[in-house]
Amino acid sequence: MKHLETSYTAHDDKKLYLQAWMVDSPIASMLLVHGLGEHSNRYLHLVEKLNETNISVFSFDGRGHGKSVEGKPDAYFDSYQDYLKDIDALFGKVKSYVPGVPAFLYGHSMGGGLVAAYVLDFKPEAAGVILSSPAIKEAEGTSKLLMAIGGIMSKYFPSFKVLKLDASKISTIPAEVEKYLNDPLVYTEPIPARTANELLLMMRNIQERAGEFNLPLLLIHGSADGLTNPKGSEMLAEKAKSKDKTLKIIPSGYHELINDSDREEVLELICQWIKNRT
Repeated sequence: MKHLETSYTAHDDKKLYLQAWMVDSPIASMLLVHGLGEHSNRYLHLVEKLNETNISVFSFDGRGHGKSVEGKPDAYFDSYQDYLKDIDALFGKVKSYVPGVPAFLYGHSMGGGLVAAYVLDFKPEAAGVILSSPAIKEAEGTSKLLMAIGGIMSKYFPSFKVLKLDASKISTIPAEVEKYLNDPLVYTEPIPARTANELLLMMRNIQERAGEFNLPLLLIHGSADGLTNPKGSEMLAEKAKSKDKTLKIIPSGYHELINDSDREEVLELICQWIKNRT
């Protein structure tokens, strides 16, 4: 395995941190899109399993996240459409760097919502899409007043902090929660109003157009996820017109399934699903 690190200049001159883990004789390639507040290095154990399966993996730290920020991450971005353009450019790089093999997309949480929105808006040529705990439907109990105010705050006070995620809900394993909280590249403060509103707009777009989704699809969600709503995954699985689609609900699973008690089962499911489509 060869590990590469570089930077990518986006369409609006933002520099994004990009890395890849290349194998010698790949059977497939993948672009991995991380979740809100985190960064690409939190997926190294998934990358290792994929490399062992002879899959080359590319990932990046998104706008406002990880090493793509000078100083501390702030999880801020102006428009989710900018993020989709980043995904499109980088997925093109994946296919050019690893030609002649099937190319897959993987997104977790916010990244899962972004990948779903990307498929709907850009119609990429991908061999398959894996969405882990995707942000497709707002969490149960989300205040409608907060969502309405969020739109106003996004317009006039875009950097104002509006909502803090509960880190205890990422995993049933206390050590994984501690690792998350103690990672200096993880953003754990309240989310900026603009980011929150853009994610809400993204989810509404996916809900309205779910019936247009037509790529091979694996959806994985924990039944006890308190950060993204499993009903969003169920809705997409039901409405997508993909002939090849699988929904796997992990009983009592929390938000980060590759860092939870059933992680070995989930990692094996992901690798086997890709292998079966190469």
